[in-house]
This record gives sequence, C-alpha cells and structure tokens, in this order.
Amino acid sequence: MSLPKVSILVPVYNAGPFLAECLESILGQDFGDYELLICDDGSTDGSLALIKHYAARDPRIRWWQNPRNLGLTRNHNLCLREARGEFIKFVHQDDKLLQSSELSRMLEILEQDATVALVGTGSQLIDAQARVLTVRNNFHQTGTWDGKAVIVKCLEQNQNLIGEPTAVMFRKSQAGRGFDERYRQIVDMELWFHLLEQGRFAYLAESFFAHRIHPQQATEMHKRTGVSVDDHRLLFTDYYRKPWLREYATRRMWFKQIYYLRKKYGPRAQTLAAEAMTRLKPFWYAVYWLEHKFARPFVKLKERLLRRLTKS
Repeated sequence: MSLPKVSILVPVYNAGPFLAECLESILGQDFGDYELLICDDGSTDGSLALIKHYAARDPRIRWWQNPRNLGLTRNHNLCLREARGEFIKFVHQDDKLLQSSELSRMLEILEQDATVALVGTGSQLIDAQARVLTVRNNFHQTGTWDGKAVIVKCLEQNQNLIGEPTAVMFRKSQAGRGFDERYRQIVDMELWFHLLEQGRFAYLAESFFAHRIHPQQATEMHKRTGVSVDDHRLLFTDYYRKPWLREYATRRMWFKQIYYLRKKYGPRAQTLAAEAMTRLKPFWYAVYWLEHKFARPFVKLKERLLRRLTKS
C-alpha cells in the first residue's frame, strides 16, 4: 500500500456542533491523495460517535481515542508523529476549508519550490454562527518572503501574522521535533519560526479557510488568564539570543517589541518590556515613538485601503 502524499490532521476534544462542517470541508477537496487522521483526546460530548460515522464512509480516515487526556499540544504532536504523508496540513476542529482547491494549491508550491518551508493563506474570521467577522490578509499579496525576515516581522508586532495551524502546510521532514510543549498559546507560532529558519515563506492572499472565534476556544480562554504574556516572554528569550537575529534585527524591531508589549499587556508585561529595553536605549525609544505617532494614521489608512482591495 502506497503512502499518502498529504496527511490532514484533526486533533479533537469536545468539538461540539462544528466537527461535521470541518470534516465535510476536507472531504470536498479536489485533491484526493491524502489520509485524514483524527485524534480524539477523550471527548465527552458525542464527538467520537461522529468520527466513527465518517470513518465508516471513507477509507482514507484513520482515527483513535487517547486512553487519557493529553492536552492540546501533546495531542497535536501525537497526530504529527502518526502522520505518514510527506506533507502536513492541520485543520482545527472548529475551522473549515472554504475552497476545494486549497490542498492542491498549497501542495503545488511546496513541490515546485524546495526553498519554501512553509505555505500560508488568507482567511476569514467567523463567529459560532459562521457569520463573517473580518477578512484576514496579513501579507496583502501572493508571493514569497525570506523566512527570517517574516520571523522579525512577527516579533516586531508581537503577533502571529502567519495564522493558526489551519492556515499552513509544511513538510513533515522539516517539523520532526514537533510543537514545543513549553508553550501553551503561541505554540503554533514557535513552530512556524522553527520552519522559517529553514526556508522561505510562501503566501496565497485568497481566503482559503475560515477560522472560528468562540468563547470555548483555548486561545480565547488563555487570553483571559494572561498565558500569552508568559509565552511571549519565552519566545523573546528563545529568539533574541540567536546569532542570525543580529543581522536582521533593527532598532525599529526592538522599539515595536517594547511598544506592543506595553500596549497589548500593560502592567503584566513590564518585566519583559524592560528586558527588551536593554537592547534599545531610551533615546532611540523616544525617537521611534515620535515617528510611530506621526506615521500611524497613514499606516492605518493604507491597511484599510488594502483590506478593501482584497475584499473586492
């Protein structure tokens, strides 16, 4: 039996009403050489019965239920270890693919360009009722970028500009060490950084999937508990020591690191902001703060125009 080209991985835990829509969007892809791995982490809401129903319909589906709850990151890593495909595509249980060509378009890029380590796409953000909240297109146009430059761009803004696991596709061979289990919220961004140290980032500007925002999400719960502050401190500590960052980093990057930490997390991030300030003297912080205040209205206008162009 030949191995599948792509492994689609769906970690599940109490998926509720969203799982069927997620699986239907995968099974509707125009590319068929894949396995669909579903790993249930001890659901108590009937998710397992739905998984069995779909597995009986399609032989490409493999599933299992963990004998004990592993937690989000360990369940993701288990999926990754069990994958047999050359290429990896995660789809989160409450997300859905919007275009039937998503797999084929992303795979085409990875197969044609060995220098690309990570492919991402634009997306829609939707609520629990599937109403579109906004269109997300952080890189504005289809193209490829230097991987380390993308890391610096994310560090500048303290933001995962690439997106959650449903947003990307990558080679299993380049992600063998899996997600770093020290992280709780931005564990995906840390893996994207690991991949981008190995190659370029390719981006498709179209909205290929919908990411659902609802109160039961792990990300939303972590925001309320301040976990992301601890994660950003860990990421900052891991990356500012890397030798290549000295080549890519600028005073502006350190300014934005401090500015967004203070703006986003307030008093909870004072220690981390102080650590970042050791890389940027107060004089230069003042210079870039003034520049930021004068330029920000024009940047916001540009972002609004780009969003309108993307929607049209």
